[in-house]
Amino acid sequence: MKRELLIPGAIVFAGLVISVTIYIMHPHLVTGNTLNPQAALPITPSDHLLGNPEAPVVLVEYADVDSEYSKDFQTVMEQVIQSYGTQGNVAWIYRDFPLTAEDPTSEKDAEAAECAAGLSSQSTFFAFIDAMQAAAPGDTQFDPSGYDTIASSLGISKGSFDDCLTARTYQKKVAADYASGESVGVSGTPFSVLFVKGQKPVTISGSVPYATMKQILDADIQKALAQ
Repeated sequence: MKRELLIPGAIVFAGLVISVTIYIMHPHLVTGNTLNPQAALPITPSDHLLGNPEAPVVLVEYADVDSEYSKDFQTVMEQVIQSYGTQGNVAWIYRDFPLTAEDPTSEKDAEAAECAAGLSSQSTFFAFIDAMQAAAPGDTQFDPSGYDTIASSLGISKGSFDDCLTARTYQKKVAADYASGESVGVSGTPFSVLFVKGQKPVTISGSVPYATMKQILDADIQKALAQ
């Protein structure tokens, strides 16, 4: 009798394992009534963009500088731009979504990167984030005392940078990015909205490996160019 009872139990357990495995393999493409991908629009000149602004495939990412998963996805998206950006088919837009309850200095980190961009160039924004994340890999938090060292290494005036940070010049910009993410339905980072010409936008939750992003982008570029 016990053995007979174990058989259906084993079947149920196997089903659960398969279901969990499928979820683990495909956890990233997200749909649901709680999400509003269109709220990620419009894309404005104040956005930080790499790639072709007129690209048929545009990924809008909401990220927390100190998030371990945002750090992973940062490297993935930089590889994406290296591979696809020169072809003009993909654009990457980065928006600040600091999760201060988890990463206490993430809002200040975002404002620091914004200051770097405002005092230098668009590419400096990404370079500043790269430097912070390289100095604090994984789940470690960047120490704000290191801002000036990074700013100086990027050729930014220490005085101007400190003035920008002290005045919280980009506080409203960071808050606007965060509000945009809330409107989309972002609850964790990284969270991305993928706009493909001629297709409905989809959202991607979490850090997606480069191989997976390549599969997604190759298929979406083909769809977009077929329009």
